[in-house]
Amino acid sequence: MAKLSTSFDATQHDTTQREFAGELPNGIFRLEIEASEVKPTSKGTGTYLATTVTVVEPEEYKGRKIFNNNYNLENANPQAQEIGQKQFASLCRAIGVTSVEDSEELHFMAFVAKVGRGKPSVGKDGKEYPGRAEIKRYFFPDEELPELGIDAIQPDDEKPAAANDNRAPAANDNRQAARPAAAAAAPSGRRPWGSK
Repeated sequence: MAKLSTSFDATQHDTTQREFAGELPNGIFRLEIEASEVKPTSKGTGTYLATTVTVVEPEEYKGRKIFNNNYNLENANPQAQEIGQKQFASLCRAIGVTSVEDSEELHFMAFVAKVGRGKPSVGKDGKEYPGRAEIKRYFFPDEELPELGIDAIQPDDEKPAAANDNRAPAANDNRQAARPAAAAAAPSGRRPWGSK
């Protein structure tokens, strides 16, 4: 047990919450880097820039985050390094900078990007997890920027996408999978001072 230094009255604070079900939806967002850190690769043979990205617009998603948006800056694998450096150069161009010495120079500078679902993964516990939201494409200030908003068709949040088993699709199966309603996801516990 940890005793608080003063009595805290939760009823004196706004506890309005937005309910988010699952990952950030696929779409076009105005984003900014909130935090960044250069880290060694898992094998210790290179470095990558780990960033936390925050949604600025559209308003209904403001404050949502994309974690683990990483850029391979130095890697023993030349192809991984080339891909990482191209992605980082695209980020810089989207922000409008040509040279960076410290990643904090990129913090809180808005850019527009396409966000989409990544590949499903298997955790250390052996469980399958759906793909996480990740940046798929950057839009540059010197090109026409697309309208911000979410895509009309979204991935299914209930389960990871099935692996390609190389079987032909069933003939005449025109049924569409039902999408779960975001409102159906209830919070994990309710507090006595509010119903949200």
